[in-house]
Parts: sequence; structure tokens; C-alpha cells
Amino acid sequence: MRTPTQALVAACALAAALLVAGCGGDGDESNAEANGELVLQPAAARGPSPFTRSTATSVTSVTSVTVASPLTRTPQRGSTTPRTVSGAMPGLYGGIERVGSCDVARQLEDLTADRSRERAFAQVVGVSPDAVPDFLRGLAPVVLRADTLVTNHHYRAGRAGGFQSVLQAGTAVLVDDRGVPRVRCACGNPLTPPVAMRGGAAVVGQPWPGYRSARVVVVAPSEQFITNITIIDLVDNAWIERLIDHDCRHDHVVPPPQAELPTPTSAPTTPLAPRPDETASPEASPSAGSDCATPTGTPGVAVTEEPYDENCRTAAPPPTTGPGHPAVPPDGTRTTVPVDPDPETGIGPETVPDTPDLPDGGGLIPDDPPEPAGTDTVFTGPTAVLGV
Repeated sequence: MRTPTQALVAACALAAALLVAGCGGDGDESNAEANGELVLQPAAARGPSPFTRSTATSVTSVTSVTVASPLTRTPQRGSTTPRTVSGAMPGLYGGIERVGSCDVARQLEDLTADRSRERAFAQVVGVSPDAVPDFLRGLAPVVLRADTLVTNHHYRAGRAGGFQSVLQAGTAVLVDDRGVPRVRCACGNPLTPPVAMRGGAAVVGQPWPGYRSARVVVVAPSEQFITNITIIDLVDNAWIERLIDHDCRHDHVVPPPQAELPTPTSAPTTPLAPRPDETASPEASPSAGSDCATPTGTPGVAVTEEPYDENCRTAAPPPTTGPGHPAVPPDGTRTTVPVDPDPETGIGPETVPDTPDLPDGGGLIPDDPPEPAGTDTVFTGPTAVLGV
């Protein structure tokens, strides 16, 4: 292999837990798996040992977008780990309204013509050979809008072999009901999520114009199954909703998706205790403003409400008559029950005020509750949007 060029050395910063310590030139890509190499594959290139003929309906020129949505798990500065995005992110993929990027019928024709290829393909995608037609018809044809890291597979001597590959933005792929690329249309190769590579891996292939390792993404399965996917029309930049199916005739234009904000959770409010200087209304019930349960009784029978303490326990009522205690006549005025002086000393009791001080226990006025947490403006979940 020839001496690496400066452009190729720059490509070595790429990874998905890939620590690329050395680089290769654009030599024989057929040894990519054996040598632990990372293959850069342009959108139109078939790559090493393809499964089938190209079934891509057209080659679309797409400039790789920078995925900077808050949904992405952005690596720390200096890390070589690609960004991870959800397969359900609106705008992650592109296409043309009612035009599939991949000819699924031709893909099936090529695979079923060779039972060995069909079995190898089925083994990679995890279905039986007889289920391959249904598997392919249940995928949606789209176009990558970002350079994407995957585990690609070639076909040799009746067997499938995997290798790590970066697919250029503009590559036609088939995605499943989790939004994950499963087939590369330019070669018919099955795709699976990327895996970590050993140190010292080499990058094979010349980087394309606009290639930046920092823009490479890894597509993670959406948290839930999806029945349709929102893509961007590569002709007029309209938003399109496409079924997860090989038939694109049901495509329709939809309004631009809006990224939702998390709903703030309201903090429970604690009732404030009455201030000592507040006077209850004469019409108010003795238990008004209390959280304690009000006793119920038989209709027509008067119920005497008992006073409660701060813990909603029945408190003994203060005596209303007797020496040294205030008496409350029916008219509501307070007076003091007279007490005879001590016969020996001739000194009477201490004077009882007509209006005693209010008892303690009214409680402190708590501070205002703090602002509820989680009110920062953050895009979350599958509603995060990868714009035009």
C-alpha cells in the first residue's frame, strides 16, 4: 500500500469507538475485513464484492449536514467517537416525493436467483431465506443526509463478511421500522450497526469533497417502532411523510415538524397558615381553611365541630368559665368571672385581661416555593429536528 496522503491522514480522526492509529491509501478494498480497515464508500461506488447489481434508482448529490440537534449524544472535545442520532429524527433522511431511491423488485430478483446469496443475506439480517422478500418489502427507501458509519457486508465464496464503512451522504439505503439503515442499494449489501475496531485500523479510500470526520453519525434504533418517517424532499426542500414500506405512492407533504419542549412540572403548593393579625370573618366556619376532615352526622341532627391542632388531632377546648378564665356570653362579648380575695392575705388573683393574647402555634409563614426544575429550553425525544 502506498504512502498516505495528507488528506487521508485527516480522515483517520474518524471513529465509533474507533481509534484509528494508522492510515492506508486507496489500495485493495477487498482486504478491508482481514486488515481491520475502515472503508470510505462514495454514494455511487458498489464497493468490494457486492451482493447484487446496483438497485439505486438514481445518484443524488447531497451535501452532508452537520447534525447538531440536542437529541445527539455529542462526544467530548477531542474524542473520536461519532455523534449518535435516533433513526426517527425528522430530516435525518431525504428523498423525492413518490419516488423510491431503491428498486426493491430488482433487489429481490438478484437475491432469489442465487440461493447461496439469499441465505447469506438472510443470515446477516436475521430472517429465514423464505422471509427475505417480506423483509425487503417492509423497508422504506431513503437517501442519507449525513455521512454515516455502519457495518457493511460483502459476499465471497458463498458467505457474507462484515467490515466497517462510512457511507457518503447521498447514498440510497433501505431503513427499517426503527429508522436504521438495513440495505445499501448501490450494491445490495445488508447493513448492521457499527462495532468497535482495534487500534491501528487503516482507512481505505479517498475522502470525498466536504468529508469531515466530525460530521459522521451513527444511527441508533428509535425507542419505539415507527410506521412512517419524515424526510426532506431533495428537490424543493419540502417535508414529506413516508410509510415504512417499499411503496412510495402514499407520500404526502406535511408541515415542518416542531421540536417540543418538556412540559414543566408544577410544584405542589402548601397552604399558608393564617397570620396572627388576620381576623376570621364572622360568617366563616370555625373549621374554614383547615385541612382536617369535617365530621358528618345524621341529617337533621346538629353536629358539634371540635377544634383541631396542627396535626388534625382533637384538641381539648379551653374552659369557658371558672376562676381566672374568660367567659363568653351569647352576645359574643368577653368578660371575666369574679374571684374572691384570699381570706388570709386579702390579695386577689392576678388580673385576667379581657382579651387574652392569641395562643402560639399559628405557624411560620413559609417562603415562596422555588421555581420548578426542568424549565430549561431543551429539545428532547424523537421530535428533535434535523433541519434543511
